[in-house]
Amino acid sequence: MRHSKPLKAYLLKSTLTKPAVMSRTGAEMSDPKLHHYVPQSYLARFGRGDMVRVRRRCPPKTHLANVKNVAAETGFYTITDDNGMPSTAIEHELSGLEGQGLAALRRIDETGMPPVVGTDDRELLSLYLTVQMTRTPRQRTVALFGRNITAYANGREVDLELITEYLTRVHLGHPPRAAEAQGALDFYHGTRAMNGGNDPTHDDAVTLTLSSAQVCIPHLRARHWRLETSRKPIFLTSDAPLVLWRPETPSDAYEGFGLEGAHEIRLPVSPTAQLVLIPGQGTSVEEVKLSRVISCNQDLADSCEQVVVGHPDRPTALDRVQLTKRGPTLRFNTAPGIRKNPDGTEESMGDILHMYTTRR
Repeated sequence: MRHSKPLKAYLLKSTLTKPAVMSRTGAEMSDPKLHHYVPQSYLARFGRGDMVRVRRRCPPKTHLANVKNVAAETGFYTITDDNGMPSTAIEHELSGLEGQGLAALRRIDETGMPPVVGTDDRELLSLYLTVQMTRTPRQRTVALFGRNITAYANGREVDLELITEYLTRVHLGHPPRAAEAQGALDFYHGTRAMNGGNDPTHDDAVTLTLSSAQVCIPHLRARHWRLETSRKPIFLTSDAPLVLWRPETPSDAYEGFGLEGAHEIRLPVSPTAQLVLIPGQGTSVEEVKLSRVISCNQDLADSCEQVVVGHPDRPTALDRVQLTKRGPTLRFNTAPGIRKNPDGTEESMGDILHMYTTRR
């Protein structure tokens, strides 16, 4: 299918060699309607059987849930094939990756070590982590921002007044700064102009986010991989489990950071361990203090989509984290740009648009 080709190309470039699509029980899968943006098999590692304890942002409550009902949306990966028919090809390909990623995580359980440089598991998990980062609803926010505004406008002219209203009532929940409203308006009309006057489609959002995985893989593969372990099984996970972290700085108020700027790239792999990718080379294992686990759990909660996930019988770790009503949000800013020349002089670039996603 045309739209699934980019993801398939990455799977072929990686060490994945098992094309059969299997369910967690080993049975051949039919076309699924409920698509998971975090693998069920991964979430189940933090629970008892298929049951986990979930804590939500909104409404703010904790409850037991089957992993099949966590981090999932109906038709999330459904696209239109070349014949104009709905296709779940991408969902099937992701299922294949999930099975092999689970096997690699189990080998970490068995060996007590992260995969070393040059191994198949290092390559496989680099792909697994990158795809996980690109497959959440938040990653589609940029692609669907204009489409959501058009739907909100419902025929009204999309001008600065409407953009300000949308940001206040829907996107931010509070009035934007003038520079942010102008930035959002510029982005809206700019992206539509580049798309022939139209908003990106759902298919565009699916394929654009997943296609970004290719450029991200080298950033993960080349880092030092550290396995952090805890004597107490209290590591949590979430519906956005890959966490980019750096120390707080004043610049967090007006800019974000990505893989290159992240001091740590974290993925909890079980209640007793997490992978932490840091600048450098090689691998290591470190037993961390309880305070480190608690801090990482809070960072995970800050960056989740809607829910944090833990073991049904160990509610304390979930109860400890704080969850705000809104999580990380796409932000805009319009400000004068300055270009630094090779001779050290500076020149004005005029107003430029900056977009970033908040850390929490």
